[in-house]
Amino acid sequence: MQAKFTQGSIFKHVSVMTFAATAGLLSLFLVDLVDMYWLSLLGEIELAAAIGYAGSILFFTISLCIGLSIGCGALVSQAVGEGNTHSTRQLIAHIFTTIVLATTPVAAAVFVFLPILLEQLGATGRAFDLAYAYMQIIVPSLPLMALAMACSGVMRALGHAKEGMYLTLIGGGVNAVLDPLFIFGLDMNIEGAAVATVCARIAMLSYGLYRVGKAYQLLAMPHWAGWLGDAKHYGYTALPAVLTNLSTPIGVAYITATMAQFGDSAVAGNAIISKVQPLMFAGLFALSGAVGPIAGQNLGAKLYPRIMRTLRDSLLFTLTYCLVACLLLFALTDVIIQLFNVEGEAAQLIRAYCYGLSLMSLFNGMTFVTNALFNNLRVATWATGFNFAKATIFTVPFAYYGGQWAGPVGVYWGVLIGAALIGIAGTVAAYWKIKNLPHHTL
Repeated sequence: MQAKFTQGSIFKHVSVMTFAATAGLLSLFLVDLVDMYWLSLLGEIELAAAIGYAGSILFFTISLCIGLSIGCGALVSQAVGEGNTHSTRQLIAHIFTTIVLATTPVAAAVFVFLPILLEQLGATGRAFDLAYAYMQIIVPSLPLMALAMACSGVMRALGHAKEGMYLTLIGGGVNAVLDPLFIFGLDMNIEGAAVATVCARIAMLSYGLYRVGKAYQLLAMPHWAGWLGDAKHYGYTALPAVLTNLSTPIGVAYITATMAQFGDSAVAGNAIISKVQPLMFAGLFALSGAVGPIAGQNLGAKLYPRIMRTLRDSLLFTLTYCLVACLLLFALTDVIIQLFNVEGEAAQLIRAYCYGLSLMSLFNGMTFVTNALFNNLRVATWATGFNFAKATIFTVPFAYYGGQWAGPVGVYWGVLIGAALIGIAGTVAAYWKIKNLPHHTL
């Protein structure tokens, strides 16, 4: 077991880890689009609505899995930096046990209350029936997905970027292949899409457990005497990370509601941008998963100057990536507008975004970097605080007054200003925290 991030170029580590994770994320984004495409061929509009209702619930369960994965990666990377293989093996066993114990009752509760949850989201009639059938199949597999993502967290903590990428690609590949087979070949309709998703999760978990347990030899039986202590330590990091991820829908929902005041065209423009944005800036989402293990290993090894270098090089990567992505968006503006066949407010909003407002992603990237550092510097509650502040204080009033000032485009101006303020504040806080680590010299 080698702590590879404790030596060599930090910028190279950041780049390799990020681009490997980006490939996996892009595969998932594309599979989501393919999933919707296959179902759309059935010609039933209620299918799209059902996927939308189900997606709202699944978003929160996936956010739970992401938070648990972040906590896993943070603790394991620190253990790897300390260099004790035996304690790392036991820690992983205890974290995996905790994840199963935590997600099983959540899955059971969601399964039991599915009808109520779907009704609260507004699902009725045929759309309700389809969403309920879809979720009944997927929800019980929540612990499998959580464990698969935890395995990915271990891989990142060890610096095995390619293996982490392969895990995601396997899930996307299985889903893409089985979707048409189950939906059309076996005539299973939306239930076929759900079964394909469960199969993809099983494949991801199988590969993840093979790598962690067989290839890395880092999986042992839990020792119940030591499990409670590790579970508490894990909870201190994982719970704030879960809350951090769950805060994001607040700001997104408010922006959507604000756009609705300006009509369907503005909502359509915002929806199109919300699909384009993750594809163009997938690297920033991947970066947050790359920064943590690098900082964690160096914290465990007490190499504090390299943590400061991680902050600086990650911000440099963010700036470079965003400039390239924004220039590409600028060049593709008319193509995007024509592709989605929009006009009026929608076209105006897309054009404004592609002509410069996409720079908001630069400041979002700064927040991703600093939150990842907070999660791995044992101040995970800072990440929760900054993310909730971003979703509320630095989104709601800025979007509202921006909309009052300049309509839908003004909403985005407000979001940009709020993102800039919270991004800069988080960067200053991260710099201060790293500078004040014990025995740190810049």
